[in-house]
Amino acid sequence: MSHQIPFKVGDTISYTKTISESDVYLFAGITGDFSQMHMNEEFMKKTPYKTRIAHGVLTFALGSTASTLIQVQARSEMPSVSYGYDRLRFTNPVYFGDTLTATYTINEIDEENLKSYANVEVYNQKGELCTVAQHILKFFPVEG
Repeated sequence: MSHQIPFKVGDTISYTKTISESDVYLFAGITGDFSQMHMNEEFMKKTPYKTRIAHGVLTFALGSTASTLIQVQARSEMPSVSYGYDRLRFTNPVYFGDTLTATYTINEIDEENLKSYANVEVYNQKGELCTVAQHILKFFPVEG
């Protein structure tokens, strides 16, 4: 079986989801992050945001979904794991009801070390960049 990474530079995929109040509350329950920024509408009225915002990590998680989807799109038979994310930034707030699109674009292939590098960009419905990172996937040769 081939030990070649199943992507080429420029391969891309997107995943879109509207962030609901339920999403934010479920995420808070899973993570234990019940910050006033996400839970307390009255507190947030006194901030520059004027309303509650979604967890940055929740918005970032959509990029992880896109990472999985690009592997499905490529019909990858080689197992991989997330090796990590670099340069993660939350560049704009995400409000309840915002529709986010996570775009995942392969920008480098390292065949020798069986890694791919991709830009992860999450935009809201206004086209504003809300979350950005670089993702590294590490592939493993299939044994047997």
